Amino acid sequence: MGCLFSKEDKGSRYAVGGETEDGNAAPARKPTSSTKPDAKTEPLIAKPKLDPKDFIYVKRTGEKLVKAPGTINGQQFVIDSCEDCEIYILDECDSLMIDDCVRCKIVVGPTTGSIFMRDCSDCTCVFMCRQYRCRDCKDVDTHLHVTTRPIIETSTNMRFGCWDFHYEGLEAQMRSAGISEWQNFWSHIYNFNPDDATWSLMPPDRTAISVLEPLPDVPELEGIAAALADGARPPLCVRTLGERPPPGSTKEGCLILVPACDAHMAREICDMAHAAKVSLVRTNRCQFTEAWATSFLTGGGAAYHPELCKGKAIGLEFGGEGCADAMRGVASSGGFPMLENPDQYAEWRYMGVEG
Repeated sequence: MGCLFSKEDKGSRYAVGGETEDGNAAPARKPTSSTKPDAKTEPLIAKPKLDPKDFIYVKRTGEKLVKAPGTINGQQFVIDSCEDCEIYILDECDSLMIDDCVRCKIVVGPTTGSIFMRDCSDCTCVFMCRQYRCRDCKDVDTHLHVTTRPIIETSTNMRFGCWDFHYEGLEAQMRSAGISEWQNFWSHIYNFNPDDATWSLMPPDRTAISVLEPLPDVPELEGIAAALADGARPPLCVRTLGERPPPGSTKEGCLILVPACDAHMAREICDMAHAAKVSLVRTNRCQFTEAWATSFLTGGGAAYHPELCKGKAIGLEFGGEGCADAMRGVASSGGFPMLENPDQYAEWRYMGVEG
């Protein structure tokens, strides 16, 4: 995967703005023979002129900086040469560049494009995006929700954990950005330079809130610290084990598939698994063809379920000793197919992932 920003200078990547309400020049109304000479045409409606300074944090030191929902509205954002800052971007971004930051805590909400981090060190990050990439970074901890494989390049001591943060307005921003809570490949790391870069996964009990507190005193974060205290699960996104091994030495696992029409049940299944102390290893949301689903399910000992091919189906993979026995009744009561052999459902794990 090539560098999306390799040919841009700082001036071009800081540029923001638009001309009309939809971002395009509105076409002029063409006159016709029936148009009266004095007929009024609708005026162009222009966006307010954007100030580039509102979309950049540069050379800030020891500050707590917050962008509230509605202050970025899908524009690009840049964080450059900041030290010892706490930065919260609580809005939807188009893309975000982070350069030369040291000892910063950086939280970024749904980003429709990429978050690209370069030449940063000793930072703690909480990111949600479609693409994550870092280059020439060191000693960075990232709690991540990403819909493609995270990419590291010539970086050292990079540590990753699953996104487990929340704030008011996050759900609407995720819908607008097209990011699903069920598609997160945070631990499926792609290392461009395996001989020069190192990475690891954080312990599963290390949460974002434990390293971010105290949170800024803003309405969107009111009550969040208490809601997420003591390892509590976030109200929207699920926390997964990822590529870490499930507790115990067993390789036992199971996969429950939920049709798009029953997507609301996926959260309830996760709640029941949590109550039964069953570990959620992975989730994925992808489109099945009828031919693939038939072969996949019957090959795994489950009956074909036609509803799985209507919209994107949600898969919930559980692991650990006794997980299949604990979840079998949950799956059957909802009429959801369940596969119990990890070797047979391994193909599902990374369907739809890019990079």
